[in-house]
Amino acid sequence: MGGALIPAGVLIYVALYSVVPMLPGLERLFGTAPGSTHLGISLPFLVLVLLSPLVPRIRLPVGLVMGGGLLGVGLFGVLAGLAPNLEIWTLCRALQGAFAAAVPGLSLALLPKLYPGKHAQMAGFWVAGNVLGGGLGRGLGGLFAEWWGERWAIVFLALPVAIVALAVLRARDYLALPPPQYTLRAWPLYTLGFALLFINFFVANLLPYRLEALGLSQAQIGGIFFAYLAGIPGSALAGVLVKRLGEVRAFRLAFGVVSLGLLAQLPDLPLWILVGFVIMMAGIFTAQAIAGGVSGRGGSGVSGTYVAAFYLGGTVAGLVYPPFIGQSPLWGLEVALGVSLLAVLLAGRALR
Repeated sequence: MGGALIPAGVLIYVALYSVVPMLPGLERLFGTAPGSTHLGISLPFLVLVLLSPLVPRIRLPVGLVMGGGLLGVGLFGVLAGLAPNLEIWTLCRALQGAFAAAVPGLSLALLPKLYPGKHAQMAGFWVAGNVLGGGLGRGLGGLFAEWWGERWAIVFLALPVAIVALAVLRARDYLALPPPQYTLRAWPLYTLGFALLFINFFVANLLPYRLEALGLSQAQIGGIFFAYLAGIPGSALAGVLVKRLGEVRAFRLAFGVVSLGLLAQLPDLPLWILVGFVIMMAGIFTAQAIAGGVSGRGGSGVSGTYVAAFYLGGTVAGLVYPPFIGQSPLWGLEVALGVSLLAVLLAGRALR
């Protein structure tokens, strides 16, 4: 089971994010209006938010639940690629999100059990795998769609998840976790999860509009989003920071880096925006690894709720960013800095 956690954390995000660069092509394929595929992006994560706290209540062996979740992500990804119309595609994407809910919260809860004494380091590697999966999904999705078309690109990038799922299920690992314990006393930790993805998506959603106004092409804007990969070394080193500084100080240091990255994006200069975005992503994913590791220590109920709060932050960011389009970048960055300050203040209560 332990050997499958990081590959699973990579591959589910490859499958979920691979459709992002294909959205205009899918709309042409289905003969629908521009923007009509938006539910295929938002619904999977909304379902993941709703189901993540409930998954730990499934009283089956963890390997069976996670293997079944991975298999569902892979199979419904393949069916999404073969979907005859937009409605079936959207339904398959929503079901991918439903099955994906079986993976993140349980993975974080398993780390302390599988790696006692090293769970902080392993949480960092697990988050680094998530970052790699998100980056590869977006990059390979566009590349494969250009080579083989949108349908086969989706199929090829979903199949590896099903292969890992079969390996997990064949291992017949009957490892069990204690019954989930839910508590609202961990609300500061849940707030940190919310803040992490809110800042990430809020700034990233506004970035293309700002860069386009500065004269950058779509290809140049897409290249700037490779800054997400800056989260890999930061999250992988999170365990080292925790060991040396403790969780609270390491988290606050990471959010100091986030704030520095936000401030660097204030000038209307593409190079400064790129540098600031890279710095911000490095800090965010380091902080995400630290908070995720703490959530796993609280058991599957806490980790599942933390994952739900995390993706809820991204969902809210997607709802509130439109009024900031075309406004001074100062307004949007001030919002992100305010949320960063809140996270720093709550760290002492959240990461006990």
